[in-house]
Amino acid sequence: MPTTQKIRYSDCDPLGIVFNGNYARYWDDALTDWFEEAGFGGTGLGDTGADVVAARLEIDFKASAVLGDVLETSLDVEKIGNTSMSVGFTTRRGDGTVVVEGREILVFVDPEEFSPIEIPDQIRAAFGGESARSAVR
Repeated sequence: MPTTQKIRYSDCDPLGIVFNGNYARYWDDALTDWFEEAGFGGTGLGDTGADVVAARLEIDFKASAVLGDVLETSLDVEKIGNTSMSVGFTTRRGDGTVVVEGREILVFVDPEEFSPIEIPDQIRAAFGGESARSAVR
């Protein structure tokens, strides 16, 4: 389910458009909702014994959003590797116009050691299935 964000004064820069850095926050909110909806909410992604950190973020700006707009962010898995996953994001205005799109590379880590670990099987099954293992480079 897409995540919505109503644009408020605090989201806008002096030009009256959404400050570019806020899209990373909107995407993080959408990612949190996505994990929670799949049953991996809270610290440590539920009972998986893993946590996830952002390793790379690419944002392509296509249009502007302004005060009062309602944005909708959707996401999907592009690729699942051994320890990382690429997630594609698209954020649209209410009229369907794409405002930003891009991707985030997430790395799964041991919550105590903060070192990369293999993606837990239950996450792999929820987001990519066993067939995703064969797609690893």
